[in-house]
Amino acid sequence: MIRVKVTTRVRATEFRSFVNDTLATGMQRAAGRVRDRAKANITRAGRVDTGAMRNQIVAETVQVDGLTLTARVEGRAPHTLYQHEGTANDGTGYIVPRTARALRFRSGGRIVYAARVKGVKGVPFLRDALEATTTADFR
Repeated sequence: MIRVKVTTRVRATEFRSFVNDTLATGMQRAAGRVRDRAKANITRAGRVDTGAMRNQIVAETVQVDGLTLTARVEGRAPHTLYQHEGTANDGTGYIVPRTARALRFRSGGRIVYAARVKGVKGVPFLRDALEATTTADFR
């Protein structure tokens, strides 16, 4: 039997840089896949009118801080939170005024008053996209 022992000396900073670059590349790839899944989930849920919300789902560049890598996927359209989490109060399915007798909003160029309006059921497209992440997404 033959045994071979190989020892390599690498500077800690070079090793850390290599590991961080490799991990950051994998995390960036995974963040892009989460972004793409979220966009597909929005389309599948029928939440596309102008496409603004879907087009503003972005994967930011991975941030490296020492041994901590942070990937971020976010929806930048103003109404993304309402579509993701829903808008109905108290589980009733309706939006009702909190301090006034009626809601006031503009619809079709006219001002409308209503005692209540039907809320939007949330579709957690970002959360679902993240939960579908597997180790293969990092390769």
